[in-house]
Amino acid sequence: MPIKKVQSEFEKLSDMLADGVVADECTAGELQKVHDQLQEAILSRDPAQLIRDKKIAEQLVVFEESNPVFGKVVKDLITALSGMGI
Repeated sequence: MPIKKVQSEFEKLSDMLADGVVADECTAGELQKVHDQLQEAILSRDPAQLIRDKKIAEQLVVFEESNPVFGKVVKDLITALSGMGI
């Protein structure tokens, strides 16, 4: 099921945030907001719709392009979301 892949990639992102990998506080704060929105979506009854409504994939693309440290994890998360049709 595609949501399992999203959850797996989400956990990697959570670990990176917890480890303080992002040096820039502004970037960390923005990524934390996207992280929290994604967590809310995963826990909802219709994760795909909530992810679309909040434009989470679009927000992740910005981080993929501007933050090479998170590039791979974010790219894998975007790929997982596309597996859900997002």
